Amino acid sequence: MNYQFSIPSLSETPKCSPNQLIQLASNLPDTTISIPSVDKILEAIEQAKADRVSKLDWVYCIHAKAQWDQQNIDRSWKTSAAIWKVAISNSWLQHQLLWRLALYYGDRQEQVLAQSLAESFDIFANSDLVSHLLPVQIIRVLCSKQAGRELARIVCKQRINRTEFLNTIRKCLPVWIPLFSNFIEDITPYFTTIRSPNQQQVIWLLSCLDEMSESQQIKAVNHLLTNVSNNIASNHSLLVDWLRHNYRNGENWYKLSDPARQRLREWIGGINYGDFQKLVNLILNKLDLENFESNRLCSRRDFWANYSNRFERLRILLPKTSQIAIGYQIQDDVDLLDDDGSDPTEVCIFDFGEWFVVEFFRGRGGETRLFPKNSRNQQILFGESTLSVKRIRCLGGDRHDHVYLWQEFSPTWLKNHGILPNPNTQSSRNPTADKLRKREHSLESWQREIEHLEREAKAYV
Repeated sequence: MNYQFSIPSLSETPKCSPNQLIQLASNLPDTTISIPSVDKILEAIEQAKADRVSKLDWVYCIHAKAQWDQQNIDRSWKTSAAIWKVAISNSWLQHQLLWRLALYYGDRQEQVLAQSLAESFDIFANSDLVSHLLPVQIIRVLCSKQAGRELARIVCKQRINRTEFLNTIRKCLPVWIPLFSNFIEDITPYFTTIRSPNQQQVIWLLSCLDEMSESQQIKAVNHLLTNVSNNIASNHSLLVDWLRHNYRNGENWYKLSDPARQRLREWIGGINYGDFQKLVNLILNKLDLENFESNRLCSRRDFWANYSNRFERLRILLPKTSQIAIGYQIQDDVDLLDDDGSDPTEVCIFDFGEWFVVEFFRGRGGETRLFPKNSRNQQILFGESTLSVKRIRCLGGDRHDHVYLWQEFSPTWLKNHGILPNPNTQSSRNPTADKLRKREHSLESWQREIEHLEREAKAYV
């Protein structure tokens, strides 16, 4: 099938000669362009007619003010102060001045603002109408001696990290100013100056740490660990948990300094011992115990305080009666013990790095058991949701008594397995011969009892 398309006709291009254009131009009316001047704008301000100054005139004024100041040195500061006063109620002019002032202090690569405008900024910044504005606060920081730390203080108050900060100021200030990126290294040094940080400030710190580069974060964590007190760490388990998750295991652990590693051990141990101590105190207050049981619990609480720096992890197991009495006052890592007919007892499992220590609080036996930290024991003691007293005893392990003078002998038993007390812990005293004989007698009874309990456990399992 054939199609025939018509060819459109093109009109001829009109021919114009230069003479015609010249003649056309000569017939146009005369026009004059009003060139702005700083003097005219200042005159408008003095006459309270600043609202009639156009945006173009303001741009010219800001640009030309430095040169005008050279010819009017005696009036330079006063006239700049007058411009800032206008900016208090002129949001557009305010933005132009603040943007250039940020570059003036933060970049310094080019002359973008007259010195007199920079030096008279306080006239504007001290006004109650604008002093609360974030850009105003930031520019005040830019010209301070500790600009990075002061900016960290502002960002902390706003509860935003660096990325959120840049997104917040993007339309107000030039975000490429070096300080706006570099101040992230001042986050931790600022945080360590807070005497009693609250939870919101800790959450802010962790958000900032999460967005740091690897090298920045390592440096920040080293500073944090060596400059924040143990008391602050003990009040903020969220901080300790973050550090434990990111730095206790894996290659990051070896990137910390020796003092930082030691402090992290103390923090983790302090949090875990605090949970153990809280559990003992709750049992003493909530359960109707015999005097000898209360004394036994107090002695164990005080004994393990000497090892608080060593606790890597803690798991708490409660019998049903204790869980009902204590309720939900301890929520983390608390599980219910299966009832296997054993005497009611609370059980704590401590992770000491290379060893697991199991402490039975009450009932017959009442021993401490020590298990090597291998995959099988870790799965059973920390991985499985259901455990019972007899099942734990069935695992065997090395055991130690809690009979007469046990506090004097347990440290040696633990030391032989590489578990050392906190620094500056007083060493055990040498008991007299009479006390040793009394202990031997008690130990014989305990030995018979524990062997009987172990046989029961094997038969049950």
